[in-house]
Amino acid sequence: MGRAALIVVDVQRDFCEGGALAAAYTLSLIEPLATCIEAARRAGAVIVYTQDWHPENHSSFQENGGPWPMHCVANSKGAEFMPPLSAEEGDVIIRKGVAVEGAGYSGFEIPELAEKLRELKVERIGVSGIATEYCVRATALDGLQAGFKTTLLSDLIRPVNPKETPRVWRELKQAGAHISTAAEWLASV
Repeated sequence: MGRAALIVVDVQRDFCEGGALAAAYTLSLIEPLATCIEAARRAGAVIVYTQDWHPENHSSFQENGGPWPMHCVANSKGAEFMPPLSAEEGDVIIRKGVAVEGAGYSGFEIPELAEKLRELKVERIGVSGIATEYCVRATALDGLQAGFKTTLLSDLIRPVNPKETPRVWRELKQAGAHISTAAEWLASV
């Protein structure tokens, strides 16, 4: 069985409680996610962080005619990973939404992610992070399309709207994703 990667989607200050575009229940995410990252690292999994990294004139911002408040502007405090999360040497960081146009939802919209995972002999990905119905969903769907066995770590994902979660889980299962807990996924790493 090939190597595994843990993808940590957009756990940034602006998407956490108190941020410009906060998802629900994010403070309860940070400690268990940090524990999972360390366990995955010890087990030899590749750790991937995706990070919204928008220019100030990004098309998704309300100020520019888009649907969202300004968030995760490149090099701003809001774009930082939520402490105590931080990338270590050898981890992969994918910055997305860097062009003015386009939503920047999926980590796989940056071709280097799939290329790097293949180079590292990764066949299986576990997807965690924020937000269920947007960037987590898009990253998982694109991971499947790129040929990776994809598992959603249900206890390490937070939505913007919790009522959307059952619909997203159904869609992802129908697309071929698995849904499990972090502990179940880690047992297979």
